[in-house]
Amino acid sequence: MDNKNFKNLLLETAVSAIACDGSVDDREIDALRSLEKNSPYFSSDDLSKNLDKFLKNCEKNLQKFQTSLFNKIKKTKLNILQELTLMEISLRIISADEKEENDEINFIKMLRSNLSISDLILYQRFGKIEYLGILDLEENFVEFKDNDESDNII
Repeated sequence: MDNKNFKNLLLETAVSAIACDGSVDDREIDALRSLEKNSPYFSSDDLSKNLDKFLKNCEKNLQKFQTSLFNKIKKTKLNILQELTLMEISLRIISADEKEENDEINFIKMLRSNLSISDLILYQRFGKIEYLGILDLEENFVEFKDNDESDNII
């Protein structure tokens, strides 16, 4: 997916995360604007042009907006970094108001169900996320190092 289309998908995901609990909290909008200023995810043009449009569409019919978003995510060939970025932005936004509502948790679960990234990679990036069932995965994970003598394993 090209960079411009991914930024639009990322912004749609962020807006959906903001509105998924039925209210648009100013702290969540501030978190998105802070991400825009302090990260390579968005440019100010992307944000200013589309944020209000996406918010209006989302507020008009949240279910339709989210269904469309998840269909786009399913149909799009995203790489691991892009999938991690969608999760990171969403997790940051829903935690911006310092409380995670059931609707926000359900949004993250739906997002997760539409991504192909493994639980192990999510755990390694974000740590425990209990409501996704991502717990201490590293306990049972065995990784061979370059100097392991794996030839001797029968």
